[in-house]
Amino acid sequence: MKTVTKRSGAMLGFSIYLDKDIGNEARNYIRLMKKNGFSEVFSSVHIPEEDATQYIKRLRSLGTVCLEENLKLTVDIDEQALRTLGVTISSARDLVSEGISALRLDDGFTNEQIAELSHQLSLALNASTISATDVQQLIKFGADFKHMEAWHNYYPRPETGLDETWFLEKNTWLKQHNFKVVAFVPGDKKLRGPIFQGLPSLEKHRNEHPLVAANELMKCFAVDKAFIGDPRLSNSVIAQFKSFYFENSAKLHIETKFPQLFERVWHNRPEVARDVVRLVESRKQNQHLSVVPDEGKPRKRGTITIDNLSYGRYRGEIQICKVDLGKDKKVNVIGHVLQKDIALLSLIGENTEIEFISDEEKKDD
Repeated sequence: MKTVTKRSGAMLGFSIYLDKDIGNEARNYIRLMKKNGFSEVFSSVHIPEEDATQYIKRLRSLGTVCLEENLKLTVDIDEQALRTLGVTISSARDLVSEGISALRLDDGFTNEQIAELSHQLSLALNASTISATDVQQLIKFGADFKHMEAWHNYYPRPETGLDETWFLEKNTWLKQHNFKVVAFVPGDKKLRGPIFQGLPSLEKHRNEHPLVAANELMKCFAVDKAFIGDPRLSNSVIAQFKSFYFENSAKLHIETKFPQLFERVWHNRPEVARDVVRLVESRKQNQHLSVVPDEGKPRKRGTITIDNLSYGRYRGEIQICKVDLGKDKKVNVIGHVLQKDIALLSLIGENTEIEFISDEEKKDD
């Protein structure tokens, strides 16, 4: 059996919203995400006065499921919602027994209140607005910084997501003050209304593959935890998260008439080529094949190729193009990575395991 090892530092979360009851569909999704390596849940708890009872019931149902599944639940809350829940600053600790592990504090809380709350349960502060003055005041009021993280917002409206340069500078400053940093990436199956344009923290991630966006947050932008902002990921993307973060494996959905691609698991070479992914097992695997040269076709990014008889000792080598390449009569095109998964090529490093999946399986997602 394969040993499953989590990539160092990778912390993953997802979002469940309270616009409808926490029924079997939501419970099954929560369990599926837990099974595939996600360890935290985010929800927004802005309770409308006319429907307070219903929202409180849903929140408690979500808390119960998170307790059962050993998932940390962080809820976005304001002072009014806290009062509606019957909780005061001094009694916030009681929320832990209901499955609420942390509060993401909206505007309206003073630094003195935040400091008091930090001794009762974990807190998420607004990463974008926290200042040096806030940090000084929190120290003055005796806040427990071990229980505080800095969370960025997500931005539903296109063109309002954060700028990368500012984002990295802010996160670097937050890390200097010992905050863990959290940010959001979009989903891919069910986007949240009313705009339905994804819920990223960074604008550049709005239409990005969720896994690529999450990896970039943690690898390039000093983010400690990446949360899916939208309500649902597709099953295929959930599987891609698990494969990448727990198995050093990339699952790529492809179209091809070369069935041998599906017959085994492949690996990139230990030395990483600039322009192509080179499948290390392919030459030996295909040594019995006589791949006759064809007319040669342009090789766009995501094209899968095999070197034909004209390439001498390279014959049989299978590659995936990471960039657009021209025609080569010594190279035959045998397939393509589906458009949605092409971005995953950037995640393939030395010795990365690669599993090809038929595009027919993706249609059933």
